[in-house]
Amino acid sequence: MSALPQSLRSHFLVGTIRHRRRRITTYEFAHRVWYLALDLDEQDVVERSLRLLSLDRRNLLELRTADYLDPAASGLRVAIDARLAALGLEPDALHITLITYPRVLGYVFNPVSFYLCYGAEHTLRAVLAEVHNTHGEREVYDFLPEATGGFAFQGQQQKRMYVSPFIASDARYRLLVHEDGDDFAITIREDEADDLVLVAQLKVRRVPLTNRTLLRLLAADPIVPVKTSALIFWHAIQLWVRGVPWHRYRD
Repeated sequence: MSALPQSLRSHFLVGTIRHRRRRITTYEFAHRVWYLALDLDEQDVVERSLRLLSLDRRNLLELRTADYLDPAASGLRVAIDARLAALGLEPDALHITLITYPRVLGYVFNPVSFYLCYGAEHTLRAVLAEVHNTHGEREVYDFLPEATGGFAFQGQQQKRMYVSPFIASDARYRLLVHEDGDDFAITIREDEADDLVLVAQLKVRRVPLTNRTLLRLLAADPIVPVKTSALIFWHAIQLWVRGVPWHRYRD
């Protein structure tokens, strides 16, 4: 295994995810999390350098192409480039960072993975959010900037897939990204009509992508995808007990 170059753009993100529900009942929770932030042009060098992470082969941590976008595509970068070109962007001019959980011992559940598409001077040109629900479905939302200021980014998309039994399908997502040095935040506001229902925020800090850092993260929180799945059901029970209406799943 070779040492990771100092100029590597890939990194880990460590911090907190917080959900705050505002309608019918007030319900809030926060959990510690960590993510891999992988520059898609650095997949090979990251795999060669991190002992416990592999791409499309077995290891303690795995990134599998089939977990993202179109499983038939010939790689993550190819799939995302095709999608960006369809949006009228020039993929060759962009650096793309995937924020996600890798598989742990073969298991993964990512409620949402983000593709941050940076242009010149570290300007966000687009953010793609790949959402998975507990019924095995996926949907990708393309957020283009409606307003920018400094490193701030915001865009919106109509909801197109069943996610939570406690939020109707006729809803809208507003995504905001803010960067301040190594501090980084993604906020998703979900509205039904003009009524703000849910605010979810990932607030993290960039830390170097090294074998030592990865071991420390695994020692503190080794099974994040399993924990995520369990917490989804736990919080669903809490909302059901509080009498929040349940929207039935339909294919």
